[in-house]
Amino acid sequence: MAQLNPEQGTVTAKCPMCQGAVSSFEWTNREGVEYGAVARHVQSPRGELSVISHRLFRCAGCGSGALGVIDVGPRGIYPGPHPSLLAFTPESGEKLPLPASFPEALLKEFREAESCLGYGCYRAAAGLFRSVLEKTMRINGYDGKGFKNLPDKIDAAAGDGIITASRQKAAHEKIRVLGNDVLHDEWREIPEPDVKSAHHYAQRILEDLYDDRASVLAILERAGRLEPDVASGDSAD
Repeated sequence: MAQLNPEQGTVTAKCPMCQGAVSSFEWTNREGVEYGAVARHVQSPRGELSVISHRLFRCAGCGSGALGVIDVGPRGIYPGPHPSLLAFTPESGEKLPLPASFPEALLKEFREAESCLGYGCYRAAAGLFRSVLEKTMRINGYDGKGFKNLPDKIDAAAGDGIITASRQKAAHEKIRVLGNDVLHDEWREIPEPDVKSAHHYAQRILEDLYDDRASVLAILERAGRLEPDVASGDSAD
């Protein structure tokens, strides 16, 4: 979450161009010249006037730009007394670690889902986390005959001992159902905490499958999910 320094006017936020590293975003250059701002006046229901500043910022690390929306109060001075940061973009969302053996293509999709979450595109993120889960199940042998849908694949993975009963429950309730709401149901707002929960549990399930990859491949081979020659390497490449 971006934080405003009310005295200096800088913003501290995770920069997408710096791979999510926390950076200081400045509103002036070294000579003290502002990068630019547009102001508009708004009136509260109680009749109080305030100035909303749409202000340009620059990452001190990589130099990329950003936009902050700041309530600077009735005087319109920035920085001034009691400014309030209303919005800041772009800001990188949380990047959760994944095992090195996780397939690169699915890693990119998982990171795209994290980017959507960071930008507040919660429906897109929910759909992508579900997509990553289903594709991961498929490339680990839970595909073809006997698997009508994603619930069957999740339950089979739990039955084989690949994921625990608690992960099985989370896969259904936190990831699959939320993604189904996006893909199949009428439009509705998806709460941020629900998508963050899907993010958390998706990462845990992917770790279950790829952290100790050799052990998982052995279980998949014994369960008949993968051919022996495939299991000796990795079907995920």
